[in-house]
Parts: sequence; structure tokens; C-alpha cells
Amino acid sequence: MIIGEKAEIIMWMEPEKKRRMETFFEGLGFSLPYGLNIFFEQCIIQEGLPFEAMLSEDEKTVFDRAGLTGSKTAQLVVRIDPYKKSQVEYTFGELGITASEAIDLFFRKCLCEWDVPFRVGYPKPNAVTLAAMAETADESKACTSVEGLLRDLEAD
Repeated sequence: MIIGEKAEIIMWMEPEKKRRMETFFEGLGFSLPYGLNIFFEQCIIQEGLPFEAMLSEDEKTVFDRAGLTGSKTAQLVVRIDPYKKSQVEYTFGELGITASEAIDLFFRKCLCEWDVPFRVGYPKPNAVTLAAMAETADESKACTSVEGLLRDLEAD
């Protein structure tokens, strides 16, 4: 369903898992839907899941001990950009899973690690940006006054 500029994804999940995920993301300073949008962005950037999809035996044990293997009776609704939704659904389709299955895997990894299972941040700068950053970090180019800065700018 598309609402304005956002698309909607609806899925069912265990109520306790939903509560734990809301607590998890609130601890990181953002909402559960925002956390899912970050996950979707990473899937699109990585052209697949941004983490190993298989749980280790230790992770399975942690997950099972948490009692999160019950019936799926809680509903989660996330509104995202329609284009992002189509991209991520294509990516998941290529992996042979649905968006709900991918979100369930993401939640399992978050709960097992009590962390987001991939780096959250800006992409690595390209070579031109890295060179510019290195140049500005060069101590010999450091200015100690406004006049010195203006002279350096005029010289370039």
C-alpha cells in the first residue's frame, strides 16, 4: 500500500520480540521503523543482507533461551519510500526470502548480539575526498591566523 510518498510494509511477529526490538532501538536513540529503514538501506547498498544470515549455535541458544520462538501475533507496520521498498523487495527476492523473513533475521541478529549487526554510519569517502582530508590534516598547511589563511587561499 502506498500512502503519499511512503510505502507500507506490514508483518506479523512475536509480541515479545517486537517489544524487545522497540526497547533495543530506543536505547540507540531511534524508533523501530527508523531502525528498519537503516536495515533496508544497508540491504540495498550491499545488494543483499548486510550480515551472515545463518545464526551460530551460540546465537540460536541465546535466542531460544529468550523464549522468542512463539507464535507470530504482533503486527509491525513500517512506512518507507516506495522506491526503496521496491529495491529492497527485489533484493530479498533475489535471495529467495520475503521482506518479513529478512526483518525477522535482522531482529534475531540484533537480539543475539544486542547490537546492530552492521556498521551504521556514512559510507567510506572516495579517493578524492580522502586526499583532500589528508591535505587538510597536513601540519605544514596549518594556518595560525586569519591573515595566513587568506594568503594561502589566494596562493591556491
